[in-house]
Order: sequence, then C-alpha cells, then structure tokens
Amino acid sequence: MFLVCGEALFDIFVDGSVEASSTELPLDAVAGGSPFNVAIGLARLAQPTALLTGVSQDFLGQRLMAVLKSEGVNTDYIASKNLPTTLGFIQKDEHGVPDYAFYGNGAADRSVSLEDLPQSAEFSGIHVGSYSIATPPTSDSLLSLIEKHSGKCLISLDPNVRLGVEPNKDIWRERVALIAKHADLLKISDEDFEHLYPEVSFEDKAKEWLALGISLVVLTKGGDGAQLWSQSSTASVETPKITVADTVGAGDTFQTALIDQLLTMREASTEWSSKLSEEKLKSIGEFAAAAAAITCSRQGADLPNRDEILASMKGEA
Repeated sequence: MFLVCGEALFDIFVDGSVEASSTELPLDAVAGGSPFNVAIGLARLAQPTALLTGVSQDFLGQRLMAVLKSEGVNTDYIASKNLPTTLGFIQKDEHGVPDYAFYGNGAADRSVSLEDLPQSAEFSGIHVGSYSIATPPTSDSLLSLIEKHSGKCLISLDPNVRLGVEPNKDIWRERVALIAKHADLLKISDEDFEHLYPEVSFEDKAKEWLALGISLVVLTKGGDGAQLWSQSSTASVETPKITVADTVGAGDTFQTALIDQLLTMREASTEWSSKLSEEKLKSIGEFAAAAAAITCSRQGADLPNRDEILASMKGEA
C-alpha cells in the first residue's frame, strides 16, 4: 500500500470572465487538493493507495469520502474531524494558469495530530507535499511519519508551494530541507523553485539534494518540458504538443506518474536506484510528461489512467 499524505478540500472555480463589478459570481466546486489528486491518480494507475489526512464530518467532508471510495482509494488512515473543510478558490487566466486563494484556518486537513498517524502499518511508499508540509500540527505529524519510515520505503516530496496559505518562505525552505534528508524522489516546479531559491541555480541545488542521497530529482518547466537527475545521469524531456484546457493538476499528474514508475522499478529490484540511467530517466520523464499533457487537455484535475497514457505515447490519442 502506498500512502499519500496531505490536504483534501474543495476547489471552487471562479469564472474570471465575469466583470469585477458584477454582484453575481458563478462558482463551480470540485473535490481536490494536491495530495488528494495524487492519491486518486495512483489508484487510476492501479497502484494500491491510501490517503492520510483529516476530513471534516460536514457534508463537504462526506462528499470527499464518497469520491475517494468511488475511486478505489483506501480511507483507513483518514481522521474524521469535527472541523470545517478547506475551500480553495481558483481563477484561471487566459492561458488556463490558475491563481489560488485558500480558506482553511483551523480546518480538518490542517489538524492531523500524532495520534492520527498509523502506528504499525508498513507501506511501499509515502508521499508528502503542498501546504500540509508547512501548516502545523499536520506538518509536524507528517515529518514524524517520514522520519519513522525513512529508509524503509519510497519517500516522495513535491513542495507544491502555496504562499497564500503560508507566506513565510523560510518555513517552506526549512520543511523541504528536513524532508529532503529522507526523500528518494523530489520533484519541484520551476515556479516553486524560483519562490524558494531565487539566488541559486537549479543545477547547484540538484547536486545538493543528490548529495543527501535522493535517487531522483526532477524540475518541471511547464510547456518547456522537464529535467531529471539521478545519482549517475541526467536527461531532459519535452512537453507534448496539445491544446491546453487548463493546467490545474498538471504537477500532481507528473508526480503521480513519477511515483508509479519508481514503485514499478522498486518492485522489480532492490537495486532500482542504480538503474536510473539516462535512457531510463528519459523513459520515466516521457511517461510523466504524457500523463500531465492529458490532464492539461481536460478541464480540471482529471488525471489519466495507464491505458490513456500508453495510447497517448503511441500517438493513438
């Protein structure tokens, strides 16, 4: 079982074409949150997956639970909370790039305690990311979980920085540094990297992260593709040419595909990290880029299944 940890919320899409002076603003609510999306994406790739988060007992929380169960995500590690559900408002620009505003102080997903953590379970891997790594008590609980399972399973990190939730960049840098010491996979977007490390080249930071023992470091660059580094090799991949509906969930999809590929390698060999050659990095990157492109071709964070990804890579979709 792979354990994804972090927020589950409702994304509220705002119609940005409506005049700002209008007294009416149409809204469209969709279940989401970066870790929520990753958990569903892995389940769609037929990876046994569970989500660890706090979910409200309110009617929105009940809907989140229903979505997870319908997608085949294990909910045994979800903590039921008598607290509200986080709402993330999203307005997209003319290129489909989202701008976020979060309302969730004291919400269920930010209230995961040490008592909510699994005590004796074993996992094939653990993924953490987004504002759950920067908002206590959830952030402290997840760090404790990572430390406990470090070296025993695949540890994945995507900072997925949300400065609207935690504006202090020092907190983000501190948390990334603490988790990176235990990570096997670290993926970060060029936008997030610029937020956190504006005076550092990515090549230098990648070397620093690799020196910690991370097996795979990935920089995603939107329409400009992605760069992948292993302990021995590096490779770059291009972004497939598509008609973009929006970019919501693109990073989550890329992360999901990376996790899937590494889990497959890990199941085949205990020496999986030494097999990340340039050729293998390119294969992994192309799979992840194809997956993300499919999500970008559809409205919202609608992550693809394996058949869709493979068909796309063959030019059948």
